[in-house]
Amino acid sequence: MKNEFGKELDKNGYAPSILKRHEGCHICGRRDLALQRHEVFHGNNREKSKEYGLWIEVCWNCHNVIHNGNGELDRCLKKESEQIALIQYRWSLDDFRSRFGKSYL
Repeated sequence: MKNEFGKELDKNGYAPSILKRHEGCHICGRRDLALQRHEVFHGNNREKSKEYGLWIEVCWNCHNVIHNGNGELDRCLKKESEQIALIQYRWSLDDFRSRFGKSYL
């Protein structure tokens, strides 16, 4: 299966991430811990994050901070991801809002 931009989705529905890739955790850079996928736009937008490649790989510790921290890291990831998606997919802010409900910029 492919997304609307022709990117192949893996068996779990993930398009390749369009966000900067690190060899280790996207947040702390550690390479000695197992990594988990984090959909930047989670909740109701989780499937869209997967489909558009708006996910990162993070260690368990950083994943916990994203979801249970003060929210600043989560907001920064959303803002960065939106900026990259606007460029990558040539979306306007209205295009982004129509898919994700609001802009984080």
